[in-house]
Amino acid sequence: MLRFLVAILWYILPAYIANASAVLAKGRTPLDQNIRFVDGRRLLGKGKTVKGFVLAVLAGTLAGAALGYAEGALVARTLLAFVLSFGAMAGDSAGSFIKRRFDIRPGEAAPLLDQWDFVLSAMLFHWAFLPWIAIPLPTVLEALAILVLTALLHVCTNIAAYHMGLKKVPW
Repeated sequence: MLRFLVAILWYILPAYIANASAVLAKGRTPLDQNIRFVDGRRLLGKGKTVKGFVLAVLAGTLAGAALGYAEGALVARTLLAFVLSFGAMAGDSAGSFIKRRFDIRPGEAAPLLDQWDFVLSAMLFHWAFLPWIAIPLPTVLEALAILVLTALLHVCTNIAAYHMGLKKVPW
């Protein structure tokens, strides 16, 4: 069981690090460039910044490179980490877009969407770029375990970030 958990964490860790790193950036330039959708609302909102997106992808990629170095698969793991990190941030942005459409305010809870948008998108990006990545996709069981683990970790890390003053709400 422990080996299974370590294996799925080894795989998804770059996406986790990317998702957690964006909040540290404190960027000013909005990712959506203040563009409004046809409903009159911002595409993503002020919480999604260019600096946060770039920092997150860089942090996740560097983490994956470190894992790749430790594993002896530097190029493959770095490429996978970049794809997972970019996918995670794209999924997080898509989640913000969906929240705006349903009039859910920034920082307001959206169960499952908040926990799974980034990780599902990360795995989807891996699937899309699979021909160029020498690392296989997770099995169905591994993917389900990642979803369960992500939901649990998301709650715990958000509470910790709230208590450290990094987030205004504990979700």
